[in-house]
Amino acid sequence: MSTDWSIAFKPILDLHSEAIFAAESKSAGKHVVKKIRKAILAAQDEQEEAIVLPTSLKKAIKQYYAKCLTDKEEAEDHEASSHPREPSFYKKTLSEWDVAQKLFKQEIDTYDKAKQQSNGLEYSIKYRTGHAREWFNNMTSSQQQEVNFAMKKWNEEGAPEETQAIYRKNNLKKTLEDFAEQIRRTMGCRIVMLVSHKKKGHQSLSVSLHETMPQNAKKIFSVSSSGIKEWTANGFEPFAEWSKTEFYPSEDSDHAASDCEDGPVSPELVLDDDGYAKLPLRDGIGLKGQHELIRSIFHTSYKVCTGGSRSVPWGMITASPTDYLEPGSIPTGFAVKDPSHMKTDEKLVVFIKAKDADMCLTGKSKKKVVRTQDLDEEDQGRPVPIPSERRTQPAAHSHETTPDDVAINDQYTFLETLSKNENYLELVDAIRDLAILANQMPISEQHEDLPTWADWSWRETYLPEDIHTSYAALVASLNTLQTCPISGSPSVMPVVLGIGLLYRESKRVIEYEEDEADPNTPSYLPHSIFDLQFLVALDNAVREVLFSVVGHIERLMKEGLDNEEEMRMVVDNEEAVKSVAEEEGEEQEQEVDTVVQKGRKREGAHHASSNQAG
Repeated sequence: MSTDWSIAFKPILDLHSEAIFAAESKSAGKHVVKKIRKAILAAQDEQEEAIVLPTSLKKAIKQYYAKCLTDKEEAEDHEASSHPREPSFYKKTLSEWDVAQKLFKQEIDTYDKAKQQSNGLEYSIKYRTGHAREWFNNMTSSQQQEVNFAMKKWNEEGAPEETQAIYRKNNLKKTLEDFAEQIRRTMGCRIVMLVSHKKKGHQSLSVSLHETMPQNAKKIFSVSSSGIKEWTANGFEPFAEWSKTEFYPSEDSDHAASDCEDGPVSPELVLDDDGYAKLPLRDGIGLKGQHELIRSIFHTSYKVCTGGSRSVPWGMITASPTDYLEPGSIPTGFAVKDPSHMKTDEKLVVFIKAKDADMCLTGKSKKKVVRTQDLDEEDQGRPVPIPSERRTQPAAHSHETTPDDVAINDQYTFLETLSKNENYLELVDAIRDLAILANQMPISEQHEDLPTWADWSWRETYLPEDIHTSYAALVASLNTLQTCPISGSPSVMPVVLGIGLLYRESKRVIEYEEDEADPNTPSYLPHSIFDLQFLVALDNAVREVLFSVVGHIERLMKEGLDNEEEMRMVVDNEEAVKSVAEEEGEEQEQEVDTVVQKGRKREGAHHASSNQAG
């Protein structure tokens, strides 16, 4: 029996996988493929049993790695959608068994029901654990790999940051006090702890001191003498600096490592008389430092163009730099990913266009370069959308903007500013696509049953007090939004607005700091009943509404396909009209094609997620 070539030569394929995925150009990729082919042919001669190789080995190698990349992306999507949000889940180090139950809940449920049915048993929860163990002990190798990947990631990252913030706000002080008392009672120890965590704002931290309450001493340690007070005060700063490298490693840890290896990673940006960044001297900066410097410059300029900390879409810019960068802001023939091509006497990096999905947060000039530095992650491997101008000039929306302030053409952009939640942003994108397919304007219907604030006429900066003080009112409002009948884009617009405002309000509650609060902050906000349980319910509501919107998109797509032949006949009979209108309709037709492609992708993704949720 012959062995599949990819199994027989898997060690060779695994050995070169990092190189093939790291290839930055087509020619580099071809070189790696040739190297792999040569290694396989050499290894084949040493095989005792002949291995049948594909007719086109190069093509087969490319297809193998393409499938590996697809499988990896699917595994990452699966992990992200299964990532538990509840902080209590992470109190102990997670085992493979803990992770598998979350990651493959649907598969385990299906196996359990099938086993009980085959044994002629009436379904009961008491058999589930035993059947789950059976399924776990017989996982496939790919499932085992997914579990190991998720286990490592979840143990390192813990709960999502937004749920950590809620849990920390409600439990940190008491947990530290209980821990100090437990150590005192059980081990006779006294403790002084410096505790740090992230705060809202760019690379900001909170550092506090917690210590054992004295049993015999008159004062707690930190204030027991003037010398100790000075020692305590001096300890905050180095701990804060150390914590910064822990919480923001992309910049600070690179700097620290470079101090030992290549010298400083990136000097302070130099500005010309017009305020644009100039390329600093590269003396004493290693190759990695030069790369980081250019990435920093690009990222800060892209932040001005998009109004947010979106990743720079390097792949798209590299493919067509003139579409995204202002003429004259980079030297002729400059390769975006090669910093050595830039000239010191040129202005650096002025973006005139951003990736379609990134323009959402600002109305500032797109030709201004930010002075601060902030490293980015490369945005590669994503599909390149057909260029569209619908997000290139959004209105300026801050966290104080009210729905009543938003012009009708800026409503989608405003919705996108309300939350960074991936499913929510996908929902906003979906209702835009729904309007395109239905050829509808971005208008919004009024629903009598919806909360009064889920309407574009709402003029208040914050939601009403009862939403913050009555959990019943809060949940009732969310249920109303989630179950509101959807007949098209206009009917879903106020629903998405209401959900977005709830996300924005949740963020305000999470990030509230008494010493930094705005004087106009409502008095009820610090004591709001917004909690982790509600945030989870809000995420679930988004998925339900998104599933409903996707259903409408699928129906419109199906109707479009059914009527395609009839439409083609009409076009043939009106050829003259088509020739006149062809140029005007080209952009809209292209936009609809893009929506259809996205709809097909959503269809598969959301059917999978609905099956998993079930």
